[in-house]
Amino acid sequence: MPQRDLYAAIDLGSNSFHLVVARHEHGELRVIDQLKDMVRIAGGLNRQGQLDPSTSEHALASLSRFRERIQGIPADHIRAVGTQTFRRLAQRDAFLTAAEKALGAPIEVIGGREEARLIYIGVCQGMANEGTPKLIIDVGGGSTEVVAGHGHTPSVLESLPMGCVGLTQKFFKDHDISASRWARGRDKVMADAQSLAAQIKTYPWQQAIGASGTARALVAMADALHPTMPSGLTRERMSEIRERLIQAKRLDAIDLPGLSERRRPVIAGGALIIDGLMDALSIDVLSASPFALREGLLYDLVARLAPDQGQDNPRQGTIEAMLDRYQCDRAQARRVRHWALTGWDATATAWSLPAVSRELLAATCSVHELGLAIAHEHYHLHSGYVLAHADMPGFSQTEQQVMATLARGQRAKPHPGGLDLIPERLHETTLHLLMLMRLAVALARARNDDWPDRIEWRADTRTLHLSLPDAWLKAHPLTHRDLLVEADQIKRLSLTLTIETTTA
Repeated sequence: MPQRDLYAAIDLGSNSFHLVVARHEHGELRVIDQLKDMVRIAGGLNRQGQLDPSTSEHALASLSRFRERIQGIPADHIRAVGTQTFRRLAQRDAFLTAAEKALGAPIEVIGGREEARLIYIGVCQGMANEGTPKLIIDVGGGSTEVVAGHGHTPSVLESLPMGCVGLTQKFFKDHDISASRWARGRDKVMADAQSLAAQIKTYPWQQAIGASGTARALVAMADALHPTMPSGLTRERMSEIRERLIQAKRLDAIDLPGLSERRRPVIAGGALIIDGLMDALSIDVLSASPFALREGLLYDLVARLAPDQGQDNPRQGTIEAMLDRYQCDRAQARRVRHWALTGWDATATAWSLPAVSRELLAATCSVHELGLAIAHEHYHLHSGYVLAHADMPGFSQTEQQVMATLARGQRAKPHPGGLDLIPERLHETTLHLLMLMRLAVALARARNDDWPDRIEWRADTRTLHLSLPDAWLKAHPLTHRDLLVEADQIKRLSLTLTIETTTA
């Protein structure tokens, strides 16, 4: 029997894979189990984005172990995300298919800023001084996320394409460490952080916090070197660690107190990033947090599923912001959303539509006309482009591609071309959602609330039968014609729509 009070978050990072299982009780999340595998998937990726077979096998084996632990947890209480290395995969769909099969759960690929937002949520949930403006740095295997904010709202979100695995390979490729190599790497970090530094220096942060393994390792080393001093990584202690790393001359010769054996192979690249950022961002002291992306995933998931627990649903905030930014017609969005969700409720069982698809359909309907703010002609294409490429907190890259496909296909000749960017497991669902989206737009075209007093939706595997009152259709000839046109156009999606009339 599914354990409804359990939640699982899976962070598939470039350096390590993490699983955390928590119980939701009394309005709080209590971690009851954690698993970690040092997969170093970024180390197995070449410049063309191809993953070597050995690393792929290691990753799939790790996911299979995770699968055993999440058995019994409700499917909608599990969230797995891939970060920078997954974003770089050349054959992403093929690997995701194998990875999802091994894990037994869907895997979302999230963008860098969404990753930063989730890290911020995770770190802040574990701290008592919520009101203190914070600067958070998370050095991962393939990217570094920097975020600043206060309370639960981040104000600055950035993702830098450099991580501990990548920089270790780039500047210490043959395992040799030297002062000149360190200087070149540090200059590169500071150059890449220039635009970010300008933003951070204008934000009144008061506390700098490091999340994930690199920061925790550096703070542990600093504390071990100075056990009688207050905890934290100061610039002086960072300089001392830097000199000790350079003196080791080789990665495998590094021997510093507080450094674990598993962290040693990539600590030079991670320390290089922290060393450069502390100067670039004027950080005097960096403390370490035990919380990071995986905890943020948990709290974000609960906010979606249990909004009555006092957490804000980030998706709602994103859609509201887009409605305002693009001055969308909220009344028309409500009409289209009404029809689309009426259709979803009637067809979900027959079409085996996942619950999350209802939320994505509603969100797309809300902003389906945002492209009108750009141009009336081809506004549906403009809407699709924005949804595919905008920073949308709360939505993964995969979810944004589904929404973009729906927006692009809401009118004119439909074509499933956007499916190429969507995992194959979502193709059938996306086509069904597109049919519902098109019907909703057609039914609401008159832009009024003169709705039929009854409408019947009947669905089987690839067919939808729509029955409307004959008198209403005669009174609305434009809508009737549009529905008949839709019946013909939807054939292009290898689906069937029939329009039937009923008498009073």
